[in-house]
Amino acid sequence: MSQSTILPPRYQGLSAARAWRPDPARPRDRFTLSVGERAGDLTVIGHLSARSDVELYQVWSTNHWCALTGKVGVPGSFVPLTLPDGMAREVEVLEDLRHPNIVRLFGSGFTGGRPFLLLEYLAGPSLFEVLESLPKRRLLVPDAVRAAMHIGSAVHYLHRCGFLYRDLKPANILLREGVPVLVDFDVVERLERAATPARRLGTGPYMAPEQVHLEALSPATDVYGLGALLYELLTGRWPTETPLEEDEDLWDGDDDSGHEGIASESGRTAAPEHADDIPDDQLERYFPQISRDPLPLRAHTRRISAELEEIVLRCLRRNPAERFQTVSGLLAALAPLLKGNHRLWPLAAPVERRTDTESR
Repeated sequence: MSQSTILPPRYQGLSAARAWRPDPARPRDRFTLSVGERAGDLTVIGHLSARSDVELYQVWSTNHWCALTGKVGVPGSFVPLTLPDGMAREVEVLEDLRHPNIVRLFGSGFTGGRPFLLLEYLAGPSLFEVLESLPKRRLLVPDAVRAAMHIGSAVHYLHRCGFLYRDLKPANILLREGVPVLVDFDVVERLERAATPARRLGTGPYMAPEQVHLEALSPATDVYGLGALLYELLTGRWPTETPLEEDEDLWDGDDDSGHEGIASESGRTAAPEHADDIPDDQLERYFPQISRDPLPLRAHTRRISAELEEIVLRCLRRNPAERFQTVSGLLAALAPLLKGNHRLWPLAAPVERRTDTESR
């Protein structure tokens, strides 16, 4: 009887994550809790990030006996002893979800009168930080497709559980040992409720036109977000940004080492934080995707195949009926593009091959 060959586990992460190094010059946010300060059974052991309404800490939980992420409300931004809407929505969504590409919820409550969530601690970095550290803000093509496969599987699972994510962007994706994980579920909504949105929630460049116009949403809305995300991972630009001269490839893209700098931010107009306040006659200024088709990806870089470009541009059609109607349809189209060592699965594993992709 021949002895079977023992192979190491297949690497599921992104090669760019292995080379990422934090920027020591990054300014530190201001926090209301100091390292070493106690909050109930939690002890602050690190500062992560801070916004006007919430602060993220690395905390030690004596209840769970491990390090977790503590998401804590900022005083003055919430009604006392009441979970803010965003936190309550995260609890509603995450308490029953179990997926390797979705952050895990460990609990919620109040400490010192302040609401908090306990989430799985992810050391990161975020995909946004990875992009900012790379030449021209773009991943290698296989890394970009792998990232879309991981996040797409999380969104597909979310849809099967009856939710829309609505805010796909690089900053909402953290890496766990190089593998993308979806975080920040404060604008997730149930599919039946999302059919008639009351507010313009999301992040400007990644929002589908129907989100901007407050029209009925569907799984195709998140397909648009995945397409906008993949477009940026491949090109370093937003779908409607004009190509710059420096976007032309000056290197073959086979190796990320030995290159300095990032793409210029000139020409970007981000929507304000409160997008509901934008007058209708100003929408096109902040959301050009409502009237302009995305630029071909190969206008930014020639290393993208026509097949991959066609898949991404189909995700970004302004009419939701012309996009992939399900995330599984998008994943089935992307799967054959990962070959050789870049595959997420062994060669013998069955991969979905369907002929009805036009309706998916």
